[in-house]
Amino acid sequence: MKKFYWLIGIVFFLLSFAQPFALNAFADEKVYDTVVLRGSAASLDWSSNDHPLAYDSEEGVWKSDPVALEGGNEVEFKYVYDGSWMPGANLTYTPPQDGDYTFVFYPENERTVDVRSANTASGSVTLELTVPEETPDWVVPTLASNMNDFNYKVSPLRKVDERTYQIQVNGESGERLSYFYSLGGEPYKEVREEPRSAVFTEDNHVQKDSVTEWETIPVAQDVTHDFNHEPYTPDKKDNVTVEVTVDHYGPIDQGAVYYTTDGSSPVGKRGEVENGKTADLQVTETTTNDNGLKTSILTGTIPNQKNETRVKYKIDVWNSASKGSQFADNNALTSENATEFAYYVEDYQSPDWAKEAIIYQVFVDRFRDGTEQNNSSVDPSLPYDEQLKGWMGGDLQGVLEKLDYIDSLGVNTIWISPIYEGPYSHGYHPADFMNIDPRFGSNELMKELVEKAHKRDIKVVYDLVPNHTSNQHPFFQDAVEKGEDSPYYDWYSFTNWPNEYETFYDVQELPELNNDNPETREYMLDEVVPFWMEEIGVDGFRLDYAKGPSQSFWVDFRHKVKELNSNAFIFGEVWDNLDTITSYTGKLDGAIDFETQSAIQNAFINDGSMNQLASSLTTIHDAYSEEFVPATFLDSHDVPRFLYEADGNTQTLKNAASLQFTLPGAPIIYYGDEVGLSQSGDHNAVDEWKDRYYREMMPWKPSEQEQDVKAHYKKLIDIRQEHESLTTGDLRMVYSDDSVLVFERKLPQDQVVVVINKGESQRKLDLIDLYNQQTPNRVKLTSLMDGKKLKSHKGSLELKSDAHSVSIYEVQGKLRMDAPDEYKKYSKVALRGSEPLDWESDANLLSYDDSEHVWKSEPIKLKADETIEFKYVRDGEWLEGDNLTFTPETDGDYIFIFNPQDQYRITVVPYSESANLGKAS
Repeated sequence: MKKFYWLIGIVFFLLSFAQPFALNAFADEKVYDTVVLRGSAASLDWSSNDHPLAYDSEEGVWKSDPVALEGGNEVEFKYVYDGSWMPGANLTYTPPQDGDYTFVFYPENERTVDVRSANTASGSVTLELTVPEETPDWVVPTLASNMNDFNYKVSPLRKVDERTYQIQVNGESGERLSYFYSLGGEPYKEVREEPRSAVFTEDNHVQKDSVTEWETIPVAQDVTHDFNHEPYTPDKKDNVTVEVTVDHYGPIDQGAVYYTTDGSSPVGKRGEVENGKTADLQVTETTTNDNGLKTSILTGTIPNQKNETRVKYKIDVWNSASKGSQFADNNALTSENATEFAYYVEDYQSPDWAKEAIIYQVFVDRFRDGTEQNNSSVDPSLPYDEQLKGWMGGDLQGVLEKLDYIDSLGVNTIWISPIYEGPYSHGYHPADFMNIDPRFGSNELMKELVEKAHKRDIKVVYDLVPNHTSNQHPFFQDAVEKGEDSPYYDWYSFTNWPNEYETFYDVQELPELNNDNPETREYMLDEVVPFWMEEIGVDGFRLDYAKGPSQSFWVDFRHKVKELNSNAFIFGEVWDNLDTITSYTGKLDGAIDFETQSAIQNAFINDGSMNQLASSLTTIHDAYSEEFVPATFLDSHDVPRFLYEADGNTQTLKNAASLQFTLPGAPIIYYGDEVGLSQSGDHNAVDEWKDRYYREMMPWKPSEQEQDVKAHYKKLIDIRQEHESLTTGDLRMVYSDDSVLVFERKLPQDQVVVVINKGESQRKLDLIDLYNQQTPNRVKLTSLMDGKKLKSHKGSLELKSDAHSVSIYEVQGKLRMDAPDEYKKYSKVALRGSEPLDWESDANLLSYDDSEHVWKSEPIKLKADETIEFKYVRDGEWLEGDNLTFTPETDGDYIFIFNPQDQYRITVVPYSESANLGKAS
């Protein structure tokens, strides 16, 4: 276990159930045993331990080996320490130039972004720039070059004199650097047709340049809106308040919102609108920091609109005494290039059936081979590991043959993986959006599958891929061949035709669609979407990489889908932090719940505390709108099998599934989870196609299935369908410590209590006491897993929770959460401290003494003259102020006594005296 120590005198306010984060001069700063780097760059990946960091004791940080990065291209990354993912959003870094970089991890401040150049190049050049007099002092010139993909923002120069700046660029000796200067963005670049040129040398020579004129001068340093509008999901009655934040040195006194309500894009500048209407922005607040940078808040109002209206808008700000204006959020100088914001006006609701959905994810190529006639790409002569890279023969006929099996589980929704024509068996490289690959079947077969599912009252959602195509798609091939003469040229974003273009995560085989191009969007919404909904008949879409297309696209997408079927369910893959996921509220009906999966993984696989799980689940579900449906999962086609990560322990899988099925949201069963499908190989042992092991063939022989796991899943499905509180009931955390979590799901007429014990020993719990219920009521619990009953007796309701178990109880009678009385004050008090205590866990919980009105610890063995530092943690919050200390005079067992009415009094007494001294404390 990792150890954290408190530095005397430092005050930490921690959120409920949070772990302490403290250091001591004598603590082991290394903190973790292993730290691994994972990320999106071509040289990294998200699933292996191939990039371990080494601890540097002199700096007190962890460092990676040099990692090759492409300049100008943003890298998303995270650290995994002791097997646990770092919480929160991905970190990002954009290298200023091509080269090798060292990632540095700070255990005491884990979200620090410190990526250092390893500078392994044989040459370099120092560029020295003199700027024209009209260049504002607050603007920092930048370098765009072939070493940073001509990114005009990421390579700032350093000021060395009043109008002189320098930057060193590294490269191989003798090679040539091509470059332009700008004032922080392409619109502000120097007036120049051809790039400048310099040669890298071993002696790092200085090349002196001067700029005579800029294309234009920035109006502000940064203009940010980031969809900051209120209300976030407006209906027809709501005026919408828009807020924009401007960082600037020169004066900013005016702004405007240009908006449309007909689906078109607004156009305007400096308050003059060309398409749409205008809402004025007013400066409501301005502050200035020490270096003179001003931050102004501007607000305006878009008037209410009728329901089913797509409101699209752009924002710019300016100084009325000067020329030009600047747009949020991309700081463009023209309306045509500016970020387009959007929201949808409606009585925002997700379909009722989606709130009750239990989703079975079918990965078609790996589910069942229904006919060998379409196995043209299957090669059984290859070793099994090699076969898994390609086509395994699963098809729609196989899904049809197993519809009765899927139905027998009790699920009510099937998610079908992509089956477009394309080069790969996973289907996520579409080469035709409206034709099913013959290796999967046919359009007619898919339509038959949907019809037969509907006859069983099973909905079907299809995995739509709107963000990109395969490079084999005819549209892309035409654009590559004909360039700007192709009608599809603007359907993609070429940066240097024909070989450089925007891609999905730098995968050259996956050129991104430009869904903000009107023709591209029209095709996707008016042809592709109606084909799947009307011709094939699906009931909604799982949306691959939903954070790729703009939110303006998703507003149009929602409008189209709901126009075709108001009861369709659209939920997105938004693999990001909670704020980003919830930003799709009002555009989508829900999202894949990566945050809950991470919390469950941390608790059951990485041995995280149930305190942390309770805190995480509370934070997650407080963030979701009541109408936003999170789709929970344990594993998927993109992450390792849960059972494999659990070392094959089916009890761990069953316990995690029990938690998943009792939480809010729509639970997803990834095919094979229900029969204990694991992995035949270690994904960490291979450098490519790691996901082959996440997508193995479904075992159909009963002897190859874990029948007890299947029975458990069927029972969970029955329980969820029989108890409405598990779909729409409120979630409340009742109690947690390191090993135990108790929570409830509750509606007025349906209450379910869940007790999880992942510890090594049985625990006895009094549910009445945990609820702080002051008035005794008759309460009866019925186990929904085995039917056993428990009844309250004389104001208590005791239950036993076995080690490594999850119990689900139906509640009859009045069981309600009351606040602790004024004497008790808290529901839980834990003692933490230096040895023989610890600073991290709730291993030393105190018990409340009703007669003496104090909290008491169990006996703790202390040594004479050895000072112990300690603190109390009350309902997850640390006692404020300095650590408390106690030095025993003799060896022996001692009781720590906490008085809620005098919380800083130090009362530690020998066990033999504790009964007599408790009241005196």
